[in-house]
Amino acid sequence: MYPPGESRGAAAAGRAPVRLMGACAGIPAPLIYRKGWALLGYLAAGPERRHPRLALAMLFWPQLGEAQALTNLRQVLCNLNRYCRQQLGPDVLCVKRDGVELRRAGRMLFDIDRLPRDPGAALAVLDGQCAFLAGMEDVAGADFRSWLESVRLTLEAELGGVAERHCDGLLAAGRWEGALQAARVLLQRDAWNEAHARRAMRAYLGHGMRAAAVAVYARIQQALHSDLGVDPQLETRRLLAWICEDGWKPPVDAGSAARRVAVDA
Repeated sequence: MYPPGESRGAAAAGRAPVRLMGACAGIPAPLIYRKGWALLGYLAAGPERRHPRLALAMLFWPQLGEAQALTNLRQVLCNLNRYCRQQLGPDVLCVKRDGVELRRAGRMLFDIDRLPRDPGAALAVLDGQCAFLAGMEDVAGADFRSWLESVRLTLEAELGGVAERHCDGLLAAGRWEGALQAARVLLQRDAWNEAHARRAMRAYLGHGMRAAAVAVYARIQQALHSDLGVDPQLETRRLLAWICEDGWKPPVDAGSAARRVAVDA
């Protein structure tokens, strides 16, 4: 794991993307307010626009009057601005009298910016069950918690789509080991998803592991029957039938075939 607020990938350029996915043992220096970390995540997860100060103040301090909430926001922004200047650059956090804005200018400043473009990192996040702004659920009131839950669901769906497309591409290319790893992560996240089960079954087939593919079917059949009271879909049953055909032969792993050619040569 990386230090709180940091990630891999941009160290050579002097600044690493800020890591918002996953639990933090503590907020990264020089931040001193948990609300500052939550505010950074709030600004990073939304579209680039100017947020009125009063709206931010009442989101994070709903129990206070406007004047006191604005005073608290001013203190948090002062500290957050110092952090952003050190970690992201002097031109990223724009704090004005009429509002607050985060300016990416096309840069991938946060891990959530690069995850949709990095299937390996997306799989690692899903496998590690990393949540956006983990541990920040209690930092503000009900409106903030509702927003946080919505963002987490959106990110999980987005990362799941990245992982699915990545797995399908690996299956099409005959890269069975990577496909199996991706399918396992997907199935771990959603044990009743038959599309994920079929991905795992096809990946096992690529390895020539017919029994393992059948075992995947048996597990999801049992889960669907006991938990939901339904049978597997026709597409899943047809895949099982194809696996069990006497004339079935395992497909050739493109990577293994290339290695065998190189050895034979």
